[in-house]
Amino acid sequence: MMKKIITQLLAILLFTQLVCCQEKQEKNTKMEEQQFSWSEGLSCPLGYPIQVYKGSIGFKSLSDRLSTGKYGWGHKGNGMNDRSDWMPRFLNVTWLSFAEDCMYTIETPIDHQKLYELFKKGFDTKEVSGSGKIRHETYDGICTGFAPGGVVVVWAVGTGRQTEIGRYQGKKIVIPPSEIAQLDSHERLLFDAKYKKGIMASEDVIPKEVQEANKNKPIPFGLWDTYRIKYNWKPVFELQNGSVLNLKSTLDIRYLNGEVGEIFNEKFPLQDYENKAIPRRIIFDWIDEGGIGYGGNCNLNEESALAAFKEVYGEHPDSITADLDIRVNMANTFFTVKLKGNGKDIFIETENLEVFEIRK
Repeated sequence: MMKKIITQLLAILLFTQLVCCQEKQEKNTKMEEQQFSWSEGLSCPLGYPIQVYKGSIGFKSLSDRLSTGKYGWGHKGNGMNDRSDWMPRFLNVTWLSFAEDCMYTIETPIDHQKLYELFKKGFDTKEVSGSGKIRHETYDGICTGFAPGGVVVVWAVGTGRQTEIGRYQGKKIVIPPSEIAQLDSHERLLFDAKYKKGIMASEDVIPKEVQEANKNKPIPFGLWDTYRIKYNWKPVFELQNGSVLNLKSTLDIRYLNGEVGEIFNEKFPLQDYENKAIPRRIIFDWIDEGGIGYGGNCNLNEESALAAFKEVYGEHPDSITADLDIRVNMANTFFTVKLKGNGKDIFIETENLEVFEIRK
């Protein structure tokens, strides 16, 4: 009996020492870390609004927040707590998916180290004034996106830069009636059938054209994971009559997976292919042989872009390379976009295309 007691005491002592060492290590790690000023924000796909019932990312609350997806998947919207804080280590959220009429919950660690390293390293960008001056910035926000099927994605957000941190999976949950009964009248709205129906019917939340497009169609579960597939490609430019890219500017690209990036124009023509998601919007500018500046931008039609990448890469996104060819016409009034690779040459439909003269 005495031997058993001594063994148990030694085990307790060993466990206590281990816990103390872990706490000391975590405390030392935290003391070495730098705090950053950042705001939290929500995102969802347009047409699939969500509302957080309760929860937080790190120590910043996300409770009772509605996201409509007005500006697209990955757009953070306005954060509410723009202050210095540690990089979050945990995500703990319960939310309502209005389109599915069900609740999801998630409790998961997030990639704290990746977040911290991104914020600490920051990135170079160019002055929006057009001077070409390079300035160093860091990220200033963290966006949490919720898509149908319990899909959760976290991004680090900066000016002209957005980087995915990770993809996580929520699970369905039913809130007990006893818990709902204890809520105040405002909090109980989330469980009111009339309120939920009103959100889905509101044109301020879901534009009428989106409601009509989604009518009688199944929810495209899995689509937001398709957005995350990456391919080896690079942008190339075909400019006419001696035109050149404006070296004081950048090529700005927004991607289907919610990421955002920019490439300094002096790096063109690019030599290397990069593993990136499918682009959804491109913005660039150039100068013709007479010194007149032009700007161009467009959205890529989502179905057309997905189909083009599927046809070029097939089931082998890692073993094929392709060029995203951006070709400006001779009059500097229009441009086309096509994907060239694997012996194929496919135009991608553009939407809301603009070309305009940049006046000094």
